[in-house]
Amino acid sequence: MVHLAIPSIKDDNILVAPIEEENSWSDDIKNYLENDQLPDDKMEARKVRFKASRYVIIRGQLYRRSSTGLNLRCITNKTQVQKILQDMHDGECGNHSGSRILANRVSRQGYYWPTLRQDAIRYVQSCDACQRRASMSHKPSEPLHSTLIPWPFMKWGMDIVGKLPPAPGQNVFLLVLTDYFSKWVEAVAFSQVRDKEVVSFIQTNIICRFGIPPEITCDNGTQFISDRTKRFCEERKLVTSTPRYPQSNGLAESSNKTIINSIKKRFKAAKGKWVEELTSVLWANRTTPRTSTGQTPFSLVYGCEVVLAIEVRLTTSRHTSVEHNLVDLSYDLDALEEFREAAYIRMAAQKQVVERNFNKNVQTKVFQEGEYVLRRVFQNTQEPNAGKLSTKWEGPYQISSIVGK
Repeated sequence: MVHLAIPSIKDDNILVAPIEEENSWSDDIKNYLENDQLPDDKMEARKVRFKASRYVIIRGQLYRRSSTGLNLRCITNKTQVQKILQDMHDGECGNHSGSRILANRVSRQGYYWPTLRQDAIRYVQSCDACQRRASMSHKPSEPLHSTLIPWPFMKWGMDIVGKLPPAPGQNVFLLVLTDYFSKWVEAVAFSQVRDKEVVSFIQTNIICRFGIPPEITCDNGTQFISDRTKRFCEERKLVTSTPRYPQSNGLAESSNKTIINSIKKRFKAAKGKWVEELTSVLWANRTTPRTSTGQTPFSLVYGCEVVLAIEVRLTTSRHTSVEHNLVDLSYDLDALEEFREAAYIRMAAQKQVVERNFNKNVQTKVFQEGEYVLRRVFQNTQEPNAGKLSTKWEGPYQISSIVGK
């Protein structure tokens, strides 16, 4: 997450006495009040006459009558404007308030100029201390961009879960891959996850069972972007994408949470036996209907529903009427393409609902190449003992390129 940083325009030098600028915004008003002179243009003259009704000159100084009855001193010098904003915002009596409070405070102290609100916003945005310690905005900064995959095994999401309680063989990690269309999950336990394990897992559990997928989405972990993994993927024309933030691989994160929750509910005491439950957890996950597709991952992959153990103990028509069931299975296989298209349409419709609800809270932030930004600090190594007084943003960094959605 990034936060916009605008170069500071503060000046701590000693300010000279006020000097009226040429062609100031108040010249026409003062000329009308002092000398009864109006601009040659009739529309401008009428405009000055209306505006001058709220101004008065006291001892040669222009004041504006406010709605509260207080006469506000008109500031026409840019240096004075900067000094007033600096004193009110981060001076001796300043508290680094927001732009709206800053503008109201300037008015309450008896000052006025036409661009007070805009200048206050610009000054607060340029305050380095306010930006480095700004609170984290929880509103999304960009509309949601859903990923729609029209067929099984065209895209997988890969992630690592761990550390978990040590199991036999000192297995403490799970390497998980999830198919974006059918939600089919493959997972294997490892004692450590290196590029060697990643390559072996993809070859054994994905390529040798479901073929070479066009794309695998993962984070930028070293085992995923090592030379060995890259060479393995290049030889098989396999594209691996390394997003800058884990939310873009949300399906894998969601699968990880589901698997961990299922494992935790299956045992009470022996934490090291989670590996023994992994196969059952994966089987239960594959035979449970998904809300997004309305179907089980097993049926979307194989074209029929699986026969569970309970159906053997308490027989159903599928188990007893074998011949009739074989005919129905053949029909289901012929209609598999239509079956998957219906799941795809349902999945697309649900994603539209999610996008619509998500985008209601979007607070758009647009960045351009060459701009300077601050980056969120997750672990402050420069101020290890600062505690709650540490800065929340670091930088600035310059944007070199826009990589896309």
